[in-house]
Amino acid sequence: MISIKVLRKQSSYDFKVNPKKEGSFDNNWKNNSRDWFVLYDDECEIARFRCQSVANYCFGDMASNGDTEHGDTIAPGLFKVKCFVDPRSFHGEIHGIVETKDLDGQWINRNSMQIVNGYQTGRWLIHDKWSNSLKKDTNTAWSAGCIIMSSSDLKSFNDLLHAYKIKSGDIILGEIVEVEK
Repeated sequence: MISIKVLRKQSSYDFKVNPKKEGSFDNNWKNNSRDWFVLYDDECEIARFRCQSVANYCFGDMASNGDTEHGDTIAPGLFKVKCFVDPRSFHGEIHGIVETKDLDGQWINRNSMQIVNGYQTGRWLIHDKWSNSLKKDTNTAWSAGCIIMSSSDLKSFNDLLHAYKIKSGDIILGEIVEVEK
């Protein structure tokens, strides 16, 4: 059975170049994409990719609606991935993160969304760091709660899922484990 484990380094929470300054694109890029996204077939590791799993795009319109600056980060523990969801404006084949909580304790539902006071507040996904305006990956993975990979790594991950005959809507179990620096 295919499964995912995200190994989140504690240093990923230390994403501000200057901790005394407000969050911004100029300040929130430190310790980027240091986490590991590991794909398993039963107990056998079949692929490992760098990823950004801590919400570092937590300012402006993307500020968390909870109590913690990076509170939209998926909490350590179990989560599920709904494979090959509608990309809308995202690049390539993407996946939804479902049936889990963020660090603020808010539920992410079966549609990869949080509903607060009757309104959708975001969409939690696994996607790449592609910029439509630049026509290439950005230098920094900007996460508002999503798990972000390079375009080439996301394509490799998707190629593996296709090889295992995983289709749109299939669910893969995952776990986020926090590890030392």
